[in-house]
Amino acid sequence: MASSNSGGLAGPVPGLKPVPVATSLAEFREAIQQNTPCVYSKEAVFSFQEILDEPWLRNHAGESKVCMRASPTGKFVDPSDGVFNIAKSLRSKHVSLKEFLDLKQPGTLLSGTDTYIFTKNTVVEQWSELWHHAKEVLDEYGGENALIPLSRLSTVGFWLSRNGIQSMTHYDDSLANNLNFQIKGKKEILMFPPQNWEHLKTFKAMSMHPFSFFDDIKHGRLKSIHQQRCQPHVVELKEGDILFIPSRWFHFVEHVDDLNINMTYWFKTGLSDKEMKKPKQSLRNVFIPLKLTVAFLLSYFS
Repeated sequence: MASSNSGGLAGPVPGLKPVPVATSLAEFREAIQQNTPCVYSKEAVFSFQEILDEPWLRNHAGESKVCMRASPTGKFVDPSDGVFNIAKSLRSKHVSLKEFLDLKQPGTLLSGTDTYIFTKNTVVEQWSELWHHAKEVLDEYGGENALIPLSRLSTVGFWLSRNGIQSMTHYDDSLANNLNFQIKGKKEILMFPPQNWEHLKTFKAMSMHPFSFFDDIKHGRLKSIHQQRCQPHVVELKEGDILFIPSRWFHFVEHVDDLNINMTYWFKTGLSDKEMKKPKQSLRNVFIPLKLTVAFLLSYFS
């Protein structure tokens, strides 16, 4: 079940608003229609939520080629880290899914932005067995439990991570809505509405604040005026939970358990381009994106 407590806290943290919990799929669908963050936290609804574990992946998708990343700090990526640690976190290596699972290396990640099950209106062949179950989320295949129509689906991404990593605060630059299925393990997520851009040191779709800025918010340590003026929402996702992240909402994610399995369905909002306004840029220090650019080049050529 989802929880509003975060980071091992014993109780609610001042300034943190819990993401609303839907008590029924009907209520969850209504939140999606109203573009309101919400988590559905009851029994598993779809078959992949029950069957998708490490043995299933080995047996049905073990030879699939994936893009693995490894961070020496467990952070993907903290703008305050040194340029060489950032470069190491950005570096990728192509392996089989079985090799990734065998490695059992802390701080490793298969990103859903690298590992697509469905994209450009096409099922990725090596994930066809998983798609057989994943498509149940769609109106055309899922019956009364379905959540979105195929016509609005953009991409389905698959995530695996090891041993407690954190990912950079960002909004999805495709401007799509996000249905996030926590299948195994646990995640702690801070979310910020689009209008908080002016307090988040935004550059493109990312926040350039150090990760400590968000760790402090999670624990109620509001040291700066920007922390005090943010409107953070918090949720702890556990196995079986489904989180709706509306378009343009920033999110800071911590993968908590030894093995986390997650799937993300990005889907169109139905709004026109004129109605979709990206959060503005508030970063004033040009040296931070310059450092990230250098790190990216180092990761690419090293």
